[in-house]
Amino acid sequence: MAARAGRGPRGERGAQSDRILAAARKSFATRGYDGTSLRSVAQAADVDPTLVNYYFSNKMGLLQAALEPPDSFGGAIAAAVEAPLEKRGQAFVEAALRMWDDPATSEVLRSIILTASHEPIAMQRLRTVFSTLVSQVVSTNLPDDEAELRADLVSTQIVGLAMTRYVWAIGRIATIPSEQVAHLIAPTVQHYLTGPLDGAAAPTT
Repeated sequence: MAARAGRGPRGERGAQSDRILAAARKSFATRGYDGTSLRSVAQAADVDPTLVNYYFSNKMGLLQAALEPPDSFGGAIAAAVEAPLEKRGQAFVEAALRMWDDPATSEVLRSIILTASHEPIAMQRLRTVFSTLVSQVVSTNLPDDEAELRADLVSTQIVGLAMTRYVWAIGRIATIPSEQVAHLIAPTVQHYLTGPLDGAAAPTT
């Protein structure tokens, strides 16, 4: 859990820890770990500085909590895996779009990506989470000898879509309707799941 259960003022416990985490995510994403102080986070969250330590122990504990993906993240991917394999590409893309189109979820995911871009500790944590919640789940029911590669290829599309559409907001991909994005991207993701991977076993030179 992000905040310690049973700690802090009872009536405002959830609201205060949520405000602290929201302020911390913004600070870590823009200022980095070294540029973030517990006092500045407390000031941005409008709470007493002692509450940051009370909930999260220290700055590293706060960073670790800030890097936790939303509860819906793993659930959305797991739900997409329930789709028949021949329709799973569409399900993965639609699940990703729903998460990023949700302002609350999108804010968390964006801050995690931006923090990981300049903090080695955050990048390592992101790799661990990604491996557990994405790669292992995406590879379900895929051929054993190709499962890891296929899952990695799917990830290139989903992560690339998130970066270009929601983080960098590049060109038309950032403005066209989500339904159109799914229609355009899903066939490629489906190919990575079930299509032939020409050259995948070619020897390296």
